[in-house]
Amino acid sequence: MASTIDVAVIGAGLAGLVAARDLAEAGYRVALVEARDRVGGRTFSAPLAGTGLTVDLGAEWVAPQAHAAMVAELQRYGLDLIAPAPVYHQGTRDVTKDYRRLLVSLDQQARRIDPTQPNWYEAVPELDVSLYDDLHSQRTPQSLQRQLLPHAFALHGADHRRYSAVNLYHDIAAFGGCREAFEADERRVAGGAQILAQRLAADLGTEIHHEWVAVKVGHSAEGVVIHGSGGKLRATAAVIALPVNVLAEMTLDLPLAPLARSAVEEGHPGRAAKGWRVAEPGPDIASSGWPDAIEAYSRQAATGGSRAIATFNLAYPDHRAGLDRAWATVASRHPDVRFVDTALSHDWVSDPYARGTWLAAAPGQSRGWHALADSPPPVVFAGGDISRRWFGWMEGAISSGADAAHRIATYLQSGHRLPALG
Repeated sequence: MASTIDVAVIGAGLAGLVAARDLAEAGYRVALVEARDRVGGRTFSAPLAGTGLTVDLGAEWVAPQAHAAMVAELQRYGLDLIAPAPVYHQGTRDVTKDYRRLLVSLDQQARRIDPTQPNWYEAVPELDVSLYDDLHSQRTPQSLQRQLLPHAFALHGADHRRYSAVNLYHDIAAFGGCREAFEADERRVAGGAQILAQRLAADLGTEIHHEWVAVKVGHSAEGVVIHGSGGKLRATAAVIALPVNVLAEMTLDLPLAPLARSAVEEGHPGRAAKGWRVAEPGPDIASSGWPDAIEAYSRQAATGGSRAIATFNLAYPDHRAGLDRAWATVASRHPDVRFVDTALSHDWVSDPYARGTWLAAAPGQSRGWHALADSPPPVVFAGGDISRRWFGWMEGAISSGADAAHRIATYLQSGHRLPALG
């Protein structure tokens, strides 16, 4: 690694990889450091023994009609999207008139938000309360809450008593309505989502320094200095593309806005547990419910054989307990499913390089995450957690990484400090 380079990128998830690639293509000397022994961050794909399938332990879904940046990257690397098999969906899709009225009300509130604007949350300050409080202020009956909350959890992966309702209203606005958000034509990446990270890494044109854990970042008139397990790295500028819940464990000797520092210290409440199990051959299933086995679905290789069953739950009190409850509920909901012993999951909440799942801002945090994303060069932040448009999605990681590269390149060329837009 050169003693001083143009740009240091910390984190080889999708955001860091896109930022590093774009900056290297623009002619800058880039060093990319990654704490893990692999690329991809919270995109992590692995074979599920006995099924002939590669499954996603982290990020999985892409909505091609809404996620233009993700689709463009997949096309660039010749990667395909595949649709899940059509199945009858058990559970919360049985819609009542009262539930339709609730969705109309949510749509009306969401239309007040322009998700293309970086400060979209400013239009609805009164909705920056927990989703639990928002639903109770509307006197939403428990029966309707049980229909809505699985959809909200699928989008945000957190306890609805801990994350702000503005998260839900933003995604409804971004998709164009409740129906589009809750029933989007979501597809998965053929071969697993991590394959995109691997293609990006191969396309970088610069070395990735694995198992290099950044512990301190600071800058002065002499430039940016990063201290970590691999020693000291000096750069003119830097992109920090890490999950925001990891940042509190680092020393950020940077002039962060008070709201940004406060949000980092508090962390976000994303706490989803996702697991896969192997089942005997049979028909595909899909179901949802509340409060356990919030989502369940299956996959089967084109050649047949054993099925892969996935489920999501709140990781409460921890990952294992959440999945144990979920699997018990799946078994009772689908008594025809016969499981075998093989199981696979990853505990993102305990993972020292994640400390949580996809982002769900707590009440009052949206301004802080915006302030963090808007931190001016020479050190900028990137990632799906702080995307200005699609936070919590792979789409947001890609657009945020590309925007960070553009902001850094502009700064190095002209000294101008652009606001965050990605």
